[in-house]
Amino acid sequence: MDNINRAGAPIQGVMSLLLTPFDHNKSIDWQTYEAYVDWQLAQMPHGLFAVCGSSEMKWLTMEERLELAERAVFRAKKVPVVATANLLPDCSRHREELHRMIDTGVSGVVLVPPFGLGREPSRLEAYFGALIEASTVPVFLYEWPQVEPYLISHESFSRLVEYGALGIKDTTCTIEGITSKIQSAPNAVVFQANTAFATDAIRAGAGGLMAITSTSNTDLVVRFWEALVEKDTDREAAVLQRELVFLDSLLIRAHPAAAKYIVRLRGLDFQLYTRWPVNLEPQVLKAIDIWYHDTIAFGL
Repeated sequence: MDNINRAGAPIQGVMSLLLTPFDHNKSIDWQTYEAYVDWQLAQMPHGLFAVCGSSEMKWLTMEERLELAERAVFRAKKVPVVATANLLPDCSRHREELHRMIDTGVSGVVLVPPFGLGREPSRLEAYFGALIEASTVPVFLYEWPQVEPYLISHESFSRLVEYGALGIKDTTCTIEGITSKIQSAPNAVVFQANTAFATDAIRAGAGGLMAITSTSNTDLVVRFWEALVEKDTDREAAVLQRELVFLDSLLIRAHPAAAKYIVRLRGLDFQLYTRWPVNLEPQVLKAIDIWYHDTIAFGL
């Protein structure tokens, strides 16, 4: 299996992380979700990550996760959509969950380490290997910080690529962690999650970006990617990265509510309700306002 989705496009480059909108009852607002997916697609990402940490997948039911993926696939058409496919508490049901996620039409599935299994690398590799072999679409791994332990060593990653994994979303947030994975599996796609190291990682061979800044500002992330990868214009890339680093530092203070606030500032009718227990404090809102209006004023 190679790194090609069902529509024939490679799964790499800028993958937008999708938020999940909720109403005041904390039910998913499906009308807003579809409008948001369309809004994201208009910013021309290379793909969508529909069921991810930013979508609050930890607090969603399996049926909700499946529907998020299915609706994103329907609206994305030929743009690849990936989604996490092994979140049920009972690992014995993960093969079933995997196949149900594949049935939504996603171009690829993402697997996270089950809680605690990462303490035994051989068992984790056997677990991942069985799901990789069972999948009929490309498989990517994800070091999801909301499980422990979540980091996957570059040695394990290399062996899992031999099993058939096509890439990983690295969240070591160190250039050493990123480059070790790139060097151990040079034919795989290593997606960078850390904005501060994005330039260094891409120059070291990272094949894509999956960063929280894409939840609200995919257009800036795409422009940064194009400036660095396609145009090789270092000055423009440096300016865009600076703005993205500022944005990242604001978002992580109250993610994903802060991202939802920026989406609202940008014109989408997006409520700020979350299932993720975060507190969007007034000083964070003010800081976002300043960043947003200054960014617009400078034409970024």
